[in-house]
Amino acid sequence: MTSAKQTFGVAGETGSGHFGDTLGRQVLIFVEIVKNQILDAVDTIPLRSQDQVFTIGDYGAADGSVTIPLIRDIIGRVRERQGELPVQVVYEDQASNDFNSLFKRVHGLIPVPRTYLKDFKDVFVTATGAGFFEAVVPPASADLILSFNAAHYLSKPVTQFQDSLHRYPNATAEESRLVAAQAAEDWETFLFHRAKELRSGGILVMAMVADDSHNHVTGLRHCVQQQEDDMLNTWRRMRDEGKITQEEFVNTNFDRCTKYLDECTAPFKGSKSAVTKHGLQLVSAELVKVPCVARLAWRKKLDEDGVDDRETWVKTIGDHLRCWAAWNFIRALSDQRNSDEKEALVDELFTRIEKKAADTHPDDYLSDPLIAVIVARKVSSCDGHTHTT
Repeated sequence: MTSAKQTFGVAGETGSGHFGDTLGRQVLIFVEIVKNQILDAVDTIPLRSQDQVFTIGDYGAADGSVTIPLIRDIIGRVRERQGELPVQVVYEDQASNDFNSLFKRVHGLIPVPRTYLKDFKDVFVTATGAGFFEAVVPPASADLILSFNAAHYLSKPVTQFQDSLHRYPNATAEESRLVAAQAAEDWETFLFHRAKELRSGGILVMAMVADDSHNHVTGLRHCVQQQEDDMLNTWRRMRDEGKITQEEFVNTNFDRCTKYLDECTAPFKGSKSAVTKHGLQLVSAELVKVPCVARLAWRKKLDEDGVDDRETWVKTIGDHLRCWAAWNFIRALSDQRNSDEKEALVDELFTRIEKKAADTHPDDYLSDPLIAVIVARKVSSCDGHTHTT
């Protein structure tokens, strides 16, 4: 997610709000899990004077659909404490993001979810494609920075996986070492910039997809484990069948690293850390298994209406997966293929995955996201100076 290189792409027509209508519905559950924690934290952020502004950042914002309801509640909580204090909302994503959809949602042209701009005055919205591995707002200017389902992406590719799509499940020891090192560097860079951007007392809240390599916490090794396994195994079969070439298979790499919890907390440990030197302290860190929204909808329909709607369940699973993963497969295919051929091959991949899912009972399908929830607070630098505006 840098302005220099696109490391992630989302399916769907620009301006259509596709993310919020597919994968965003799952990420919204991430937000619900931490909503009360965020609102309680807002109450602890030092008050601004009335000639200042309360600044909220949404980093890795996609089309904004995930955080619009939360930001409405945050603004409401700020106004309860500080009257009609002006509020600024800064949306960040890579330059190739679908900002068209974001602006349509925020300004009500896509009416769902209801935009907070209809409920509050003196709220100012801006957006940037700077990329969150760089500074996004001026030093000591942000009160609350949020990031959901974004910080597991890398700033750049560092290896070419020979028999895996990323570190999970089959990276070699050397591939894993290279990716882990890049992920650690990127994560510290991300936190370093947030430490500089937050004013004293400001809060950073993140929920990002994660790994639990030993299944100690949740019973899952990896986020959406079944879908990840099915993508890799199906792509292998298509290679073995001659549908794609070995070169195309090896070129299919995801520029991401889903972290273990100790990798998430590492930059906060030790007095030599650039993150702690700039006053960012860890408040809490935990792994959480999030219920699959597709299975929740299937179960609700079964329990309330007596309808076992596997077709909708499979379609939802497929739509979510296509939303975030299809771009990676498209870009790996040879430029000797035309766009129609590429689209057909990737469609075949996901159709096969959906057919396999259809043969599995929803309760047995390991489609629950696994996330790391990280909360940090800006206090003061190691020299004892509190950073304020």
